[in-house]
Amino acid sequence: MSLHLTRLTVKDQFRLHQTIGATLIGGKTPLAAWSFPAHYIWKELFGYFLAELDGWVCLFATYDDGIYMPLPPLGPRAGVGASTAHPLQHVFRQVMDWMNDKNKGSRVTRIENIPGELKEEIGTWGYHLTPKDSDYLYCTADLVALKGNPYKSQRAAYNKFLKSHRLRLGPYHALDRDNCLALFQRWVHQKEEIPLSRRTPDEEVARLMMRDSAKAHRVVLNEYRELGLTGRVLWVDGSIRGYTFGFPRSREVFCVLLEVADRSVYGLSHYLFREFCREFHQYPFINTMDDSGLPSLARAKRAYHPCRMVENYIAQPA
Repeated sequence: MSLHLTRLTVKDQFRLHQTIGATLIGGKTPLAAWSFPAHYIWKELFGYFLAELDGWVCLFATYDDGIYMPLPPLGPRAGVGASTAHPLQHVFRQVMDWMNDKNKGSRVTRIENIPGELKEEIGTWGYHLTPKDSDYLYCTADLVALKGNPYKSQRAAYNKFLKSHRLRLGPYHALDRDNCLALFQRWVHQKEEIPLSRRTPDEEVARLMMRDSAKAHRVVLNEYRELGLTGRVLWVDGSIRGYTFGFPRSREVFCVLLEVADRSVYGLSHYLFREFCREFHQYPFINTMDDSGLPSLARAKRAYHPCRMVENYIAQPA
């Protein structure tokens, strides 16, 4: 089997969005990875390519170790009838075999971000499925209200910050880019200021991941309009001390794609997150994506009491 791969560009956003929406599971799963921005912003670290196979749209990602699929095959393409389109199981096997050949049988071959709803069925096809970091899904009303004892600490931090500073939260503009990039670097350095003797292996991993994410943040700050992202900048006492971006994942779910908040200002992150969620209260749920397997990030996200951990799996040849 041969596949014709074309490099993913921002012009493919509408096509991929429509295909995801038309896919039975894609229209239902709240997983943030089932979206265009979640992958495109990493284009400087991975090479992304599209291919079509029997009416199914396939997204591939390449890096030094080989090639894999960050999403299952999507489709079949509108207009391809059941008589001509192969079922998912057949397409799944074809792309797995093709990647396995390209990767010379290495463990790089995989299909990621398989929703929990598909786990049992795909498991019966003979593939090995392992859990991937789950997405954190919250009830928007809870994040806006911060009511009761479960949100006591967040409410206190928010109120103290609100009373202690001159604030202005507004739309992100291209003119804010350099200030936001400078804030990002300061944010990373604040993490690095932890003495070596107190750094855990997880914190070292987090530091390296933040450095890698610099390229993704730059893509967002430069191409937010093309990606349909909503960005907000928080001015504190006359300078930019926080920014955040997000997008609608579906009619029910709004996804917070990224957030940077000056670690030296107590309550800043609580304020920025709450106000951003308040702005999108019409969406019943907020998805803050996964925790990348980092305990410190997991603790911070669990503290906001997710209403659901959205299961996510990786399929590999058995």
